Amino acid sequence: MPFRLREDAERWFKELDGKEPAKTKFDLYYFCLMAGLASGRTSDPSTFGAREIIDEFIQDYQPAQRLLIGLLVAAEIRRGGIDLTEKAAVRAVFRRLVTPESKTQLTDEGMRCMNAYASGGYDFLSESRDAAPASPEEFVRDFVSLIDNAVETG
Repeated sequence: MPFRLREDAERWFKELDGKEPAKTKFDLYYFCLMAGLASGRTSDPSTFGAREIIDEFIQDYQPAQRLLIGLLVAAEIRRGGIDLTEKAAVRAVFRRLVTPESKTQLTDEGMRCMNAYASGGYDFLSESRDAAPASPEEFVRDFVSLIDNAVETG
């Protein structure tokens, strides 16, 4: 199952697309994913016309692959209200989301979950700002503040 980026997110990020720090579509996906994971927001990307962008972590993100998967697992544990001392429940979340048998190390359900957080993250970003970003510098400045606030209130 591939990573999916919503078409409305691509349009919203048009001033950043192809410019540092958003040189690839996966960079845009990453911004959305981080916002979704920090805010705990999810939405079904298929209802918004999401496009497949790639079916594995691109080379620049491979060193962070396990971290991103860990953040996904932590978000799902938090969303499920599972206490970390509930070992069987935590293991069940891992089994549902993670597998060593795929390129991404995610099950199909794990990929659906990650795409849902990226979609919800776009919702969070677009609702938290008055307008689409006009420049990479402006977006990065605001992004850090939005993520900090989401983590503090989440």
